Amino acid sequence: MRTRRILLPIAAGVLVLAAPAAARHSDDHRTAAAAAAPKVTVLADGLRNPRHLDLGSGDDLYVAEAGRGGGTASCFDSAEGAACVGATGAVTRIEDAGDRRPGRVRRIADGLASFAPATGDNAIGPHGIDVSGRTVYLTNGGPTEPKRNGQTVLRDTLVTEEPVADLFGRLLKLERRGRTERLADIWDFERDANPDAQVGNPAIDSNPVAVERRRGRFLVADAGGNTVLQATDRGAVSVFHLFANTTAQFQGNPVPMQTVPTGVAVGPDGNVYVSQLTGCPFPVGGAKVFVLDRRTGAVIREITGFTNAIDLAFGTDGELYVLEIDADSLLAPGTDGAIVKVARGASTGARIALPTGTLTEPGGIAVGDRGSLYVSNRARSGSQGQVLRIQLGRDKAKDDNKGKGKGKDDNGTDDSRNR
Repeated sequence: MRTRRILLPIAAGVLVLAAPAAARHSDDHRTAAAAAAPKVTVLADGLRNPRHLDLGSGDDLYVAEAGRGGGTASCFDSAEGAACVGATGAVTRIEDAGDRRPGRVRRIADGLASFAPATGDNAIGPHGIDVSGRTVYLTNGGPTEPKRNGQTVLRDTLVTEEPVADLFGRLLKLERRGRTERLADIWDFERDANPDAQVGNPAIDSNPVAVERRRGRFLVADAGGNTVLQATDRGAVSVFHLFANTTAQFQGNPVPMQTVPTGVAVGPDGNVYVSQLTGCPFPVGGAKVFVLDRRTGAVIREITGFTNAIDLAFGTDGELYVLEIDADSLLAPGTDGAIVKVARGASTGARIALPTGTLTEPGGIAVGDRGSLYVSNRARSGSQGQVLRIQLGRDKAKDDNKGKGKGKDDNGTDDSRNR
């Protein structure tokens, strides 16, 4: 995907942002909803290109940071311009993220592979994350077809210049003291098999950006290779689904467009849900969530109407939350993101009303057991990335009916996550 990419002390103070009322609706609608404005809390600030996040045991929240790139030993041309490799990728943990007073924020792993322009913004590095208890699985993205003098530079060459580059394109497991175990080599699979060459994309281009563990195996979305892959603990990699190119209208003309998967989640129905960024020209409303058959990987239905979807997650009530990195297209001047809520089984969703400016190029979303949304914000910033907790207003009528069943959470559903 040759397009505009998405893309040590950390401020740990908790800051609650004022939430001005969203756009007005009719009196009847507001009375029926009787909903308070969303409460937005900054859980962490000063992060380096924060991307996907996931909840572990004890309500701890884990965040993949793509880093800030590095020095001058290994540099090349990227989609963002001249970029250099460095060991600045990381994973950060926010303890007790759902509590009124969340715990400390600290990096539990650092020194992972990253590349970025000199500004440190728009980095490629650690991106996808899946947490089971305290076991953390991670995709280190890249190297996304780096070029010199118009020729692709393979990862093997980058490694000779900067050894940390060997982590690019890998599925990793975090061990104690921040060490990593290498589970599967996604870039190596792209180099040798290059599945999307058969649909018209011959470049060796890999950028694993999402991971979900399922039944002892992993589902990995490769935004560079336009695939969802399956991987095992022993490193075997195979294609679960290959996305074909499509066409989009741009300035009155049809143009080819890559699909570009960005997030993957297993739904309450057991099937696999994949969000789509789209490639250039990033049409408004042109992105989808593909529902893949859990066994065959075939598309069984589509959820439509999104713009530049960057991640997705399920709530405990089975509703789907889709995050848009830029709600009016990456080609438009604005940077406001959005969250779209999709009812179970629906073919489209509706954007959640948030105060203007709440989301600026967000990069990842997770849903807590009690309905709070966790979002990485300013995901393309090398020094000002954030993690937000968004507590949505609830209507009083629903609140009055809650708590009537045993073993229920704030949504009236079983207190367990659909992963």
